[in-house]
Amino acid sequence: MDLAARNAGEVEISIIIANYNGRELLRNCSQSIFDNPPSVAFEVYVVDDASTDGSAEMVRECFPQVHLLRNSGNVHYGKSNNRALDLVQGRYVYLLNNDTLMLPGALDEMKLFLDQHPRVGAVGNKLLNEDGSIQASVKTLPCIMSGLFGARSPITKLFPNNPFSREHLLHLKYDMTKPFPAGYVSSASTMIRWEVVSQIGGLDERLSYHVDADYCKRIWDAGWDVYYLPGASVIHLNHRGGTMVSFKRRLKSVVEFHRGSYIYFLKHARKPLWHPLHLITAAGLAIRFVCAFILQCVKEVV
Repeated sequence: MDLAARNAGEVEISIIIANYNGRELLRNCSQSIFDNPPSVAFEVYVVDDASTDGSAEMVRECFPQVHLLRNSGNVHYGKSNNRALDLVQGRYVYLLNNDTLMLPGALDEMKLFLDQHPRVGAVGNKLLNEDGSIQASVKTLPCIMSGLFGARSPITKLFPNNPFSREHLLHLKYDMTKPFPAGYVSSASTMIRWEVVSQIGGLDERLSYHVDADYCKRIWDAGWDVYYLPGASVIHLNHRGGTMVSFKRRLKSVVEFHRGSYIYFLKHARKPLWHPLHLITAAGLAIRFVCAFILQCVKEVV
């Protein structure tokens, strides 16, 4: 659909939720949207990766107004979202994790910000833990220093207010009472202008981690801005890091995180393989991976 036809249509916001075996999370997320809907016309797409827990059946029974797409297998986050991106009708596309809970006014706040700032291509919002604390969901774009002082870094966990971490975790750096430019925002809750999607395409389907960093980098490179909006809040349950996650899944997470980091670097560094920066980054990621792997093994034993 071209932009003129899209602007003349009824749907303002298209919400996309990718799901895999998250029936109850998806139920609560979907219900929170319809309990706290935007004031404009919207549509919801759920893309289910062949869940075996009854997720699709639940959507059909409880939310018949939702567009349900079922994949034949677990094609993962990027490909699932891209399938819906080919079908949505809204002027704004809202990517939402199934482990979130919509709070009043959040969707309207993000849409209004995009309406008022035509050069902003995407906006993220404040993500909250269940206890109301703020998650580190707005950061500088990945680099060597952010790898050392990012949210997952042992240095940051031991010394959360050190100046280097504050430089990369932007919710610690900026005034949280007003919007500010972001390197990237979490794809757990991001609203994107349709013009941006049509210009730069869909998500990179190779990535599990850094898919949001990659997409925001492409938005910046295409001449748009990316902003963080503290005035809009969504609860992000973020169960992946909980104690109930299996050892195998934690190890897989470590592997995928470092694999994604390397893909991101290769894609955006634009340096030949023999360049010293490439060697330094590869060595740093390898060392970081080994340390993270050992840490997970120690946690399992303890």
